[in-house]
Order: sequence, then structure tokens, then C-alpha cells
Amino acid sequence: MHSLEDFIEKTNSATTAEEVFSCFQKILKSYGYDRICYSLITDHPSINLKAGHGIMRNYPESWMKHYTDKGYEKIDPVPQYSFRTSRPFMWDFVENHLSISEIQKKVMLEAKEAKLLDGIGIPIYGVNGELSGIGLASSTGGIDVNQNILLKIRAICQQFHLTYTMLECFDDNRNNIKLTNREKEILLWAAEGKSDTIIADILGISYSTVRFHLNNTYTKLGTNER
Repeated sequence: MHSLEDFIEKTNSATTAEEVFSCFQKILKSYGYDRICYSLITDHPSINLKAGHGIMRNYPESWMKHYTDKGYEKIDPVPQYSFRTSRPFMWDFVENHLSISEIQKKVMLEAKEAKLLDGIGIPIYGVNGELSGIGLASSTGGIDVNQNILLKIRAICQQFHLTYTMLECFDDNRNNIKLTNREKEILLWAAEGKSDTIIADILGISYSTVRFHLNNTYTKLGTNER
């Protein structure tokens, strides 16, 4: 799976956020990027997700621990620059063409020492100013990137963000579903293949009561049939 079209189809049919991330890793590796760090830079109230650094990643854990222990999340110039642009950018651009402090230069240097090479940043803007970001890097370096490749990678990152957050939001809602004992009881009999009429006879309730509880269950589960 190396084409954008295949990636879109695979992620659209994925059933878990982890499956989406696996597809994401595979296609980015074909571009030479084997290190990924996906963060919600701001809260995302539109999908009920809080800000978080590296919520999905395969960066070296030693680097992530060092990054957190040093408080680099607050001073890292890469996510800071994401607030100023909507376009993908090279980390080298931040380091060489922007005015950054000595401690910020240190963050960039130590990232390279951790084998996060040829890095690029992908800002992703949502509704009401919501901002997420994806940092990509190579553990070996030597990647030749042009503008066309950068824009293809941005499209890949946008698709990942869309499908990942949809699944995360669905999983969160699904985990919060509360069914009544009667609803569970009716669903169990439905799972045995019993008709609504038979379920009513088994439970000693009316057919309309069975339908009432099933309709409530459908609403909670976001479906319209068994």
C-alpha cells in the first residue's frame, strides 16, 4: 500500500484508531519517514478530545521521556511555528530562517542526536481554530523532499487525522453507552435470533414494549437495525 488512493480506502474501512495508525506508518515509510509523532496542540471540543503531545507516535521512547522531563513541549519551536502557518514545513527552515532562542536551538540539536533527521512539520487546522500537528522524521536521513512530495504528505496526514479522530470519538462515545437491564435482556434474545413477538412472549411483556426498548437501544448504539 503505497498510493494515496489505497491509503484513503484502507483508512476509511479501518475499525480502530490503531489500524489507521498502522496504515499511516506504512505509507509514510514509503516516503522515507519512519518516525511519527501526532499531537493535538490545542483542545478539540468539536470532537471532545483534549490537547496532548504524542498521543500516537513511534518516536524513540528515550527521546519522548527526555523531551517531557525537560519541558520541551513548552519551548519546542516546531509546534510554535505551526500556529503561524497552514503549510507543511521543514524543521531546517525553523532552525535556519526563524529567530529562535538558544534553548530552542538546543531542542533541535538534541532531536537530531536522537536520530530524528530531515524532520518536517504538518499543521492541521480544524473548526474554531483547533490545531493538531504531525512531526515526521527519518532515523537514517538523506531524504530528498520537494514541494510536490510535501503536499502529498500533507494530504496523507489530513486523511489520517480525519479517520483517527472519527474512530477515537466513536470509541469514546461507545464506551460511555449505558444500556438498561431490560435493553440488555432484549438484545441477548435478539442475538439468539428470536423475533420481537417471541421475545415478548418469553419476557411476558407486550410486543410494543419490546419495540420501544429496541428503538431506544438503536438510538444509543447509533444504528437502525439488529
